[in-house]
Amino acid sequence: MGIHFTTEIKRKDWEYILEHSGNANIFHSSRYFDIQKADGHGFAGAMCCDGELPVALIAATVNRSGYHKGMIEVGSKSGGWPLMTDTYEIKKDADAIKNKLAAYFYEKHLADAPFFFYPCFSMQSSIFENAAAWQCTKQYDHTVLLDLSAGKDALWAGLHQKCRNVVRYARKKEVTARIANEEAYLEGFYFFYKSLREHLNTAYMSYAEIRRRFLLLTEKDLADLWVAFSGDRPLAYAFIWKFFPYINFVYGSSDPESLSLKPNNLIQWELMSHYQALGYRTYNMWGVRNMNFSEDSQKGNDNKIEGYGKFKLSFGSELKEIIRFYRR
Repeated sequence: MGIHFTTEIKRKDWEYILEHSGNANIFHSSRYFDIQKADGHGFAGAMCCDGELPVALIAATVNRSGYHKGMIEVGSKSGGWPLMTDTYEIKKDADAIKNKLAAYFYEKHLADAPFFFYPCFSMQSSIFENAAAWQCTKQYDHTVLLDLSAGKDALWAGLHQKCRNVVRYARKKEVTARIANEEAYLEGFYFFYKSLREHLNTAYMSYAEIRRRFLLLTEKDLADLWVAFSGDRPLAYAFIWKFFPYINFVYGSSDPESLSLKPNNLIQWELMSHYQALGYRTYNMWGVRNMNFSEDSQKGNDNKIEGYGKFKLSFGSELKEIIRFYRR
């Protein structure tokens, strides 16, 4: 039968691709799309097979509410699509196969729909580069990646000097941080998460949505809620999603009255050290600024890094330019 494409995706085939791809992360997982379904969203997918062997996959959320209501969401700052098994990833025609799958996915799901599409990081070229032909717009974005593979000493040395001093200061003030996967701490996280977004007048998820993510991911050891403490008092939170060997900083919040103790710096250092010791290789800290679809983003445009982006870069991470294509 050779290379062929289908919209019929079996769970076992999806899991096969996840298990045999070194590029797979939590946002490629079937578990993540279980959460999207539980939130009331739809699903769109396509798979490439070589005979009966699963080779590559594209999975997307059909948003029925929330930030991108009405749009089909393909990929994220954590990694795009298609996801391909390592055996086929190294083949000379890997990009050609991925682009054929992307074209098939477009035909089946995107031809008449608003969407955004992040191509996978490993692709050298995408069919959407000819954006006008696909009736979409190309937009440059960024994410922040930290290499955890070199060891703890190298990780510490990579921190900017001021960042190292701030971590030392937090320790001097007896701030500690640990995993605290209990709902009582999730409630504390959500209080400050919601408060900040209301202050900034930006959209935010309901507690039910956050709780659903917390329960569905932690029960499969795919997420951890980190909490920084002063004694028994929670100061700051980091909701980490993980899929070996990648971790993602998805949500964070903190008590504004505790910032003088520098809990956000301490919590980041402790979680980086923890996952590095467990063999995780890459920490995706996500974006450095807000993105919107009306922005005329240009290649190399990194002069709009906001405060939280500068905070992430202070840990020795690197700014990675990524691309997305969208149609509204």
